[in-house]
Amino acid sequence: MAPTPVTFPPPLRFLIPALLLALGLVAAWLDYELDLANDLERIATDVTTQAEATGTRLTKVTWQHLEKGEIRALNDSLSDWKHEPWLRMAAVVDDQGKVVASSSSQWVGRTAEATPAATAWKRAKQNSGKIMESATLEDGDFIVLAAFPIELAGQTRQWLLLVYDRAHAVASAHQDARQRIAWTASVIAFMCLCLWATLHFGIAARLERLARSVRDFGEGRTISIEAVKGGDEVHELSQAFRKMTRQLADRERERTELERAVIDSAENERRRIGHELHDGIGQQLTAVLMSINGLQDELQAKAPAYAEHAEHAGQSLREALAEVRALSHGLAPVPLWDQGLEHALQALADLTTRSSGMRCVFECPAPITEMSESTACNLYRIAQEAVNNALKHADAGEIRIGLEQRQQCLVLEIDDDGCGLPEEQAARGGIGFRIMQHRAEVMGGRMERGAPPAGGTRIAVHIPISS
Repeated sequence: MAPTPVTFPPPLRFLIPALLLALGLVAAWLDYELDLANDLERIATDVTTQAEATGTRLTKVTWQHLEKGEIRALNDSLSDWKHEPWLRMAAVVDDQGKVVASSSSQWVGRTAEATPAATAWKRAKQNSGKIMESATLEDGDFIVLAAFPIELAGQTRQWLLLVYDRAHAVASAHQDARQRIAWTASVIAFMCLCLWATLHFGIAARLERLARSVRDFGEGRTISIEAVKGGDEVHELSQAFRKMTRQLADRERERTELERAVIDSAENERRRIGHELHDGIGQQLTAVLMSINGLQDELQAKAPAYAEHAEHAGQSLREALAEVRALSHGLAPVPLWDQGLEHALQALADLTTRSSGMRCVFECPAPITEMSESTACNLYRIAQEAVNNALKHADAGEIRIGLEQRQQCLVLEIDDDGCGLPEEQAARGGIGFRIMQHRAEVMGGRMERGAPPAGGTRIAVHIPISS
């Protein structure tokens, strides 16, 4: 199948899947953003809730240990919580920002600014109550920090600082969202591909085959329309077209047969009229001419003054007899019916040369044996019309009539070396040209008009031997 030319806007079989794919991808992206936002909000809520609960419990435990001065026990208690999900650090900081106890011993004794709880400590110094918020560190980590004040009698305020790292949860949320959008986009793309395949191979390609078949039928390259397989409307449409083409073919065949019969009837009538002119009126005029010739001889001897009138009457009668014979030969060429097409075309060439003074030759490399009387008559009439056109319009010096058999075709060519036909006249064609073309079609052949290599005009008729 020839590639489909690119057009804009593209055909529906491309446009519809492309639009659906674009809309599907936009919807998938919006769903991805919404799901990701919901996941991040849920993670933040979960972590905040967990930090609230853990901070409340650890505040009580820390207050008890600090009340008793049990720093070691406080470190052990905080260490027990280091395996809590998302908990990155739990630390107790005094009012100077020094880490008194921590869930990890590496931070004990350091300042809070040197630990992951630096942001939480900054917030704690600026506030007097409990703090609970999310933050993003300089390294891009997403954290939830909490600060719980611890008040001891006779001592300065201390702080319980909690740092929850939700970077892994956020990364997991992003990964889950990307996986969902990837799966969604893949499913949408696959469905659009299936839709395109259905529209292209199931409908468009079949309609294209049907349209090409109808176009070939309309241009005469085929005599029937190819059926499109399937059980849908396209198949029914192709069947309807096939039925229509059969009916058109039957009507065309009937019309061709009728036209062939009309042409044969017209030729028979022309032959009959030609014979009547030749054998009836022609013979009668010949007899009258003989009588006038005899009368002229008698008048020449007895009344010479009247003999001249008889001579003028005889001359007029001879001219009328010549016209009757020419007319009868034109209507019913004697060589065509008695000796065949080759002798008739040779006689036509000789008559053209004698009557017009223009050289006209006939060429036939080999005798033509297989030819019906109807075909011979139509070919002779085509040659007769083409020669007359060349005499009237071509301003030629020579006309060539060629008849030969090429493979399985009988070819008749009439060439002249004249000026050729103007483009407008060649495109329009006269009634004579249309009659010649119609005769060729009735014989099941075709007629072409062009120019021979030496210039001028060429009429070529190709008739299948079987016709």
